[in-house]
Order: sequence, then C-alpha cells, then structure tokens
Amino acid sequence: MNLDRFSLAVLQEKVAALTPQQRVMLFVGTFVCMVSAFYFLQYQPRSEVMATLKTDLAQQETRLGVLKEAAAKLPALQEELARAEAEFAHLLSLLPDQKEIPALLETVSKLGAQAGLENILFQPQAEQAHEFYAVIPIRLDLIGSYHKLGAFFDNMSKLDRILKVENLTMTRQKEGSVLQVACTLITYRFVEKPEEKAGAPKSK
Repeated sequence: MNLDRFSLAVLQEKVAALTPQQRVMLFVGTFVCMVSAFYFLQYQPRSEVMATLKTDLAQQETRLGVLKEAAAKLPALQEELARAEAEFAHLLSLLPDQKEIPALLETVSKLGAQAGLENILFQPQAEQAHEFYAVIPIRLDLIGSYHKLGAFFDNMSKLDRILKVENLTMTRQKEGSVLQVACTLITYRFVEKPEEKAGAPKSK
C-alpha cells in the first residue's frame, strides 16, 4: 500500500512539473491510446460480427420470402395437379389397352346388328405403333338403309372410347333405299412405352 502511494505521489510530481503544453499532449496521447484500444479490441471485432449477422439476416429474410411465396402458390399447384391427373385418367379411359380391344370390337359389331345392318366384312388391320399409343384400323363393310346406318354411327359415337370413321363410301343397291357402306374404323390403344418396329434388329 505504501509503495502504491509513493508511486502515485511521484507520478503526481512529474505531472505537476510538466508545462501546460506537455500536459495537454499527455492527455491527448492517453485519450488516443484509450480510443485506439477500444476500437481495435472492442468495436472492430463486434462490428465485423454485426456485419456478418446483418448479411445472414438479409439472406434468411430473402429465403423466407421465397418460401412464403411458394407456400402461397402450393394450393393452386395442388389443384392444378389434381385436374391434370383427372384429365389424364379420363384420356386413358378413352384409350383401351390390349386386353379391351376384342371386347370393344365385339361391342361395335353388336351395335351394327342391333341397328339392323348386315355385316359383310369386319376385319381388323395391322396396328400402327406411335410414341405412347397404337392405331388400330378396322375394315368395315355394311349393308342397310340410310336411317339404320345413321343410328349405328350415332350409337357408336356415344361409346366411351375414341372411334373415328375414315374413307367412307356409300353405294346404292338395286333394292330401293338399301346402301352398301365401306369404311375404315379407327380406334386406338394405350401403350406403356414405345414399341419396337416389327423386324427391327435388337441391340446386343
């Protein structure tokens, strides 16, 4: 304790011996040292940490905004997906698979008989493969009146399948209003993947 008092007294004597200009310089130097120490030891490290935190905060706010925008669009996207799936399922129902083709052809033949038409020719042709579906042409020759033919085509159009009539020709028979009709009936079937062309060499 006495030593500390002695050191303090000596320091006071030395300060008292200084001129006013030296005292001012000593005060300024001490102040500069204290400010510098505070800046380099306290303020600058904390400023760097604050700058990093501000950058991270801005990035998180941007990310949060993107997520909120995506969340707001989610119900609409889910609804659109549901509509697309329903439409796809409906389109698939219009394209029978291979197992349903015989039943479909039998149905068309029955419609002709129910309409009172005479079936001369009902001959499926070779399939034509495409990317995700196959075209099945059917050669169809019928004999009957105009009204019976109209009823047959009308009933056929009401089937839940895609059926298209091409190359339609009508020839009047000698027996009054009886017509002979020749046409190609086109139907389709769904395929899971592109089919290999007949006779195409298989890769080793």
